[in-house]
Amino acid sequence: MSAVSRARARLSMCLAVLAAFGALVLAPAAGASGVGSTYLALGDSLAYGYHQAQFQEELKEKGFVEAKNFNDGYVDDFGATLKLLNPKLQIVNDGCPGETTETMIKGSGAFGPGFCAGGPTGSPFPKAFLHHPYPGTQLEDALAIAKEPGVNTITIDIGANDILQFLGHTCGFPATFTCTPEQVEAEIGHVAANVGFILAQLRAAAPEAKIIFVSQYNPFPTVLKPEGTGDATVEALNGALKGVAASYGVAFANTARVINFSGTHGGPEAGDIPTVCAFTAMCPGGVFNPASPNADIHPTKAGYAAMAGVVGFAYLTH
Repeated sequence: MSAVSRARARLSMCLAVLAAFGALVLAPAAGASGVGSTYLALGDSLAYGYHQAQFQEELKEKGFVEAKNFNDGYVDDFGATLKLLNPKLQIVNDGCPGETTETMIKGSGAFGPGFCAGGPTGSPFPKAFLHHPYPGTQLEDALAIAKEPGVNTITIDIGANDILQFLGHTCGFPATFTCTPEQVEAEIGHVAANVGFILAQLRAAAPEAKIIFVSQYNPFPTVLKPEGTGDATVEALNGALKGVAASYGVAFANTARVINFSGTHGGPEAGDIPTVCAFTAMCPGGVFNPASPNADIHPTKAGYAAMAGVVGFAYLTH
């Protein structure tokens, strides 16, 4: 099978996932009463619907960014389908680009109350640019909203920035990779513990809500050596987070199974490149080029739609 044929096969699989997501509108158990009156979305730039080029262009032109223009993320796509079941559904999107498990819990650190994300090694993000600015930490806001009647649907993606900052500041990635397997395992354990802390509080605040944890994916196939290490590390993290999610009755939406189709289905990690190019902005000009300043780890519109399909499938089957 040629590379083009393999890419088409993977895209067909993703379309099948999206079709399953569309079946939400036909699911009797997912009616307006099941969806609730509020969908709460939590997380980092993926929840926000971030596109690097769009953000930089808007900031350069206007000096500020309007969150309403970032309206094609997986939260928007998943929420639009939920609105077919309840047109009056309110979507509250607390996603903060750059947020880590640490900053979600503790806030931006020295950057002050006007920012989310940040922390000791990350970049802060102005709360004025958020879809739903909040006064304290994202977790504090989430818990206050989750306790309100009608919050029946919650999604959360968090942990990717913890790993990216760890790789960059501790391991020297992508120029090199100096970390031992024990250091990587310890970092995964730390992230999983923080996710457990977050999910425990969310579940206590909303004991009857359907909560979906949205997984990490690997935007750097073949970059981490030896080849295969990148997908393996992401799947180790996802395995740990899936176990934590299950302990709190939280569904798990594994987006790596679509974006990193080859490497997560027994194939070579190099086989991920067609789907990474289709579903992320890592391939400026159509060529996988992680070193390019125009390469962006975030999903394309098609990528966010594919993520929404995985989230919808988890919603239906949990």
